[in-house]
Amino acid sequence: MATTDKYDRQLRLWGAAGQRALGNTLVVLIGTSACGTETLKNLVLPGVGSILCVDDDDGSAVDGNGSADAAAEKPQASPALTDSLLKFSSQSSNFFLPPSPNREDDNGSTLSNAARACALLSELNPDVHGYHYTVPSLEGVDYASFLKALMDNPPCSSDSAASDAIPKKILVIAADQPSCVTLPLSHACDVHSMPLLVVRSYGLLGCVRIQTASPYHAIVEAKPAHRIPDLRLSAWPLFDGLQKVASSVPNLDEMEDTKDHSHVPFVVILLQALEKWRGSVEGDVKDAAPRNPKTFAEKEEFRKLVRGMAKNINNEVNFEEAVREAHLVWADGRISDDVKMVLDRVDEESFFRAATLSDMEVEGGSSGTKIPPHILQFQLLVLALKRFLKQNDDYPPLEGTIPDMTSDTNRYVALQEAYKQKAELDRSTLTDIVKSMVEECKKKSNGCDLHVSIPTDDEILTFCKNSRYLRILETRPLYAEYKLQDPASPVIPHLSKTIYSSSDMSNFDAITSDARDDLQMATMDPYETDPIQTPLLWWIALRACDSFYDRHQHYPGKHDQELALEADANEIYKFMV
Repeated sequence: MATTDKYDRQLRLWGAAGQRALGNTLVVLIGTSACGTETLKNLVLPGVGSILCVDDDDGSAVDGNGSADAAAEKPQASPALTDSLLKFSSQSSNFFLPPSPNREDDNGSTLSNAARACALLSELNPDVHGYHYTVPSLEGVDYASFLKALMDNPPCSSDSAASDAIPKKILVIAADQPSCVTLPLSHACDVHSMPLLVVRSYGLLGCVRIQTASPYHAIVEAKPAHRIPDLRLSAWPLFDGLQKVASSVPNLDEMEDTKDHSHVPFVVILLQALEKWRGSVEGDVKDAAPRNPKTFAEKEEFRKLVRGMAKNINNEVNFEEAVREAHLVWADGRISDDVKMVLDRVDEESFFRAATLSDMEVEGGSSGTKIPPHILQFQLLVLALKRFLKQNDDYPPLEGTIPDMTSDTNRYVALQEAYKQKAELDRSTLTDIVKSMVEECKKKSNGCDLHVSIPTDDEILTFCKNSRYLRILETRPLYAEYKLQDPASPVIPHLSKTIYSSSDMSNFDAITSDARDDLQMATMDPYETDPIQTPLLWWIALRACDSFYDRHQHYPGKHDQELALEADANEIYKFMV
C-alpha cells in the first residue's frame, strides 16, 4: 500500500514506540573511521534524533581554544555542505570522510574530520540534527565530565529549541578505538548509565561489543518470533465473557445445519472437545480443577476427538484450525520462567528506597548508585505485576486480541468483545495497583520529590500486552572484563587510579570460567561444520590483537618480513591461550 511516510517500512518492524525512542536519542560517535561512519549512517537513515561526531585531528583543525578537555567546550552545529566535501579520491575507504584534511567551509576555515563527517552524514536525512566536536587527542578527554555535560546540556540548534527536539537518551558508539580510549569511555558510560557500542573492523573481520546501561536494559516489547495466542483455554474456571460465548453455541454433535457447523470458531470447538475429553477420563475428583491433556498419548487422543467431531474434516476449515491449534488447550497461560527471572530481580524494598531517595542522599552517595528514572518506571510496573499475579493465580493481564479464524460474523465479534472486555478489566486492575504503589511512595518520601510517576495509559497498555515476554538484558562493563582478561596490560597501571580504584569487581569474578564454558558449547555446535569458524574464537583473536596493540602501539602484521610475522603470530597465540 502506498504511503507518504518515509519511515513506513521500519515502523512495521519496531512500531511507533520504537520510532519515537529512536527519534528521542542522541548518538555520540567517538572516532570517524569508515566503520564508525557506516554505523552512524544506518542510524541516520531511519531517523535518529541527533548525532554528535567526536574525533581528534593532526593539529590542522581544532574547535574552540584547543583544550583537551571536551567537557569545557560546546559542540558545534553541522557545517554547510560544499562542493569541496564531495571530492573523493579513488583510494578513499570512507564514503563520509574525504581523504584530504584541507577542506574549508564557506568562511575559509579548515574543517576537522568530525565536521566533515558530520556534514555528509547530516545530508542523508534532514530530520536528523548533526553536531560535531574536535579534540586534540581522544586519549586526553575526560569522558566522565564530557558525558555529564551532554546529559545536563544536550546540543540543540536554534531551529530545534522546542522541548520535543531535545534528546532524552544518549547512545555512545566507539569506532576502531584502542583500549586507552574505550576503557575510560566504558567506565564513564557505566557511571552515567549510558549504553555503549564498541564497533571494530579488522580486515575482513568485524565485531560489535554491547555494554548495556547500568543496572540493566529493560525490554518490554520483546517482539518474539513466535507469539502464542493468549486465549486462556487451559485456565480454570474460564473468565465470564468466554464462558458466556461458549455456552451460547449448541452442542456440535446435535447441530444439523452443515453451514452453521462449519462456521463455529475453533475456540468454541476446542472448549466443547475439552469437556467431552474430560468426561471420558477416569478418576476425576469432584470439586477439583479439571485436568487437561498432558502426555503425548492424551494429546493425540484429544486431536483424534476433535477430528471425530467434524462432519467432514476435508470441507470444514474451522475443524482443521481446531486440530492445528489444539496445543492451546494444554499450553499454560501463566508467566514463563524467563519472566519469573525478571520478577525475582526487582525487589520491592529496594524500589521504594530508590524511588523516595532525596537529592541530598543521591549527591552524597550514601545509598548507592542512583537508578535511572526509566528503570524505576519499569520496576514500578513489574512490582505491580507481581501483586496482580498473586490475585490472579499467576495469570498475567490478558492481551485482549484474538487471531483470525473461520467463523460467522456474530460469533467472532462476540468472542472478540469478550476478550477485549476482560483485557480492559485486567488493565484497570493493574492501573489501580500502580496508583496505590505511587501513593505508598508518597507516604514514604517524607515530603521529598518522587523519582517515579504514574505511567501513561499507552505505557500501561503496552506493558499489559507484553507482560508474558518481559526480559532483562545485562552485560559486563568492558573495563571490568578487560582487567580480568589481561591484567598484565601496560594500559592497566595508567587507569588504576581513575577507574579500577573505585570500581567493585566482585560481580565479575566468574568471567574466565563463563567464557570457557561458552567457548566449549560454541565449538560443539552440531550445526557448525567447521569449529574454527566459531564467532567466539574470532572474538578471542581480536581481543588478543588489542593486547598486542597495547604493548607495541601497532597491530600485528605491520612488518611483512617472514620472521616478524612469525613472531607476531606466536605472541598473539600466547595471548589467546
